[in-house]
Amino acid sequence: MRFARLNSAQFRFAAFGLLVVIFASAGAIGQTEEQLGAKFKRISAFEIRPGIEVFPTFAADGNVCRLVVEKRQYINPASADFDSVIPSSLATLLVDELVPEKERGKPLSPYLSSESFVAGGASFLKKDYENVSVGMYGSTVEGRTSGVSVIVISWPKRKCISSQ
Repeated sequence: MRFARLNSAQFRFAAFGLLVVIFASAGAIGQTEEQLGAKFKRISAFEIRPGIEVFPTFAADGNVCRLVVEKRQYINPASADFDSVIPSSLATLLVDELVPEKERGKPLSPYLSSESFVAGGASFLKKDYENVSVGMYGSTVEGRTSGVSVIVISWPKRKCISSQ
């Protein structure tokens, strides 16, 4: 097999093209934790069930002031799970585990908060207690699993230090 000889202009153009490709792909090849940490805000999360994570926000005194619970979507070579719905029964168990009744305090009303709504297939159900508020964003779509997409537990008497 013979290769054609390149003149100096063709060689410079090919070398320049190769350098562009190398430098352009350098960021995509791999980044370290340190490099990502320098670019993006680091967050903390806890896995409370396989595939279900809680993201805390803290008050100045170090106590949690908000918990956001979500089901993580994932993909791997064997399978993919893009369902982000937590079954309602499991959502209730998670709330009981994260803020037991004794910690919540008594309900402020026998009814849901006035902020609650159901519209079309979407819903936000919020219940206020002496110490916390529990909100659940959910959906009901015919032919699909219905349940809770996000649970937000907040402590209104604690001021969060970040705007998350």
